[in-house]
Amino acid sequence: MPRPKREVPWLVWREGMAYASWYDAGARQTRFKTLGTKDAVEARQRFAEFLTTREVIPAFGRLTVSQALKHYTNEHVMPNCADWRRQVDAMKHLEAFFGARAISDVDVPLSRRYIDLRRTQPGKGKVVREPWPNKPEWTRRVKIETTTEDSTIRRELTVLMAAANHARKMKRIRELPVLDRPDDKRIGQDEEAPYYTAGELQALLDQSEGELHYFIDLAYWTGARRASIEELTRPQVKWDQRQIHLQKPGKKATKKRQPIVPILPEMESSLKVLWAASEGRERLFTVSDFFVSFRRLCERLGMADRSHPHCLRHTRASHLLQKGVSIFTVAKLLGDTVATIERVYGHHAQGKMAEELTGK
Repeated sequence: MPRPKREVPWLVWREGMAYASWYDAGARQTRFKTLGTKDAVEARQRFAEFLTTREVIPAFGRLTVSQALKHYTNEHVMPNCADWRRQVDAMKHLEAFFGARAISDVDVPLSRRYIDLRRTQPGKGKVVREPWPNKPEWTRRVKIETTTEDSTIRRELTVLMAAANHARKMKRIRELPVLDRPDDKRIGQDEEAPYYTAGELQALLDQSEGELHYFIDLAYWTGARRASIEELTRPQVKWDQRQIHLQKPGKKATKKRQPIVPILPEMESSLKVLWAASEGRERLFTVSDFFVSFRRLCERLGMADRSHPHCLRHTRASHLLQKGVSIFTVAKLLGDTVATIERVYGHHAQGKMAEELTGK
């Protein structure tokens, strides 16, 4: 009587090397895949990983950047990060450049080359040739989407280091790569936060149409971040309390706090229009992303140097401090710490401070 076939993979040893083995019902034969180690402890760890993912983790030091990013995404980012899209977006560029390279091969010169490529002309991209392992010449052309913002490049390389740290924590690598990253430039420390004058803000409101107009109006008066306004839902608007709860019910909180803000008379008209138009659905806006339309409006009005919606948040804080509003009140409205408001916008409060010191 034939022996019954095993339904789950099993661990076997051949000439001292560990293998994962399983029965392939389709081919009607037993398959083997090396675990790349002769150490019993490492073999059990890699076999456990194989049972979960059906992938074999390479020998220590040969884990590729692509594999590390994949494991980091599935095991940490998706289960734990509220704003996981930022992490995943950063990984696209890392994958394009580092891809099949082993983490152990990532070093300072290689990270500096990545930085140089990402600093090239914004929005145009650049096709480069990279020596990808075991690939024919025609597959080595890689298009890198480029940017001039060092903060973005730094965030991407920080994600790479986070993935490497996760790999070491899971005992997939022994040593971390050594990277070079752009300096951590901070607004308020190295440069003034960009904002619009009262006249420029009015021009943005006058020249905008449809939902973009209401977005600008609400983003300014609430001082909220772009996503908080774009994703605003009807349950978050508490008419009876005259409040907007920027934190979505059930959404995991992050370091970027989303406070409760008052419904001011200045924003009430826009809010009522959106409320009436959104009857029958949850979201107030039908547009999910105002970045491009806002940028084009700014460029048309000669404000291309301040064409990011986040400048509306800077503008609200700057205007309030210029009017002498308490720095504590501004911090509470924006959901930031007093220290952050003082660092980023404190120079706008100098006039008020001089009045209080002189008693005039």
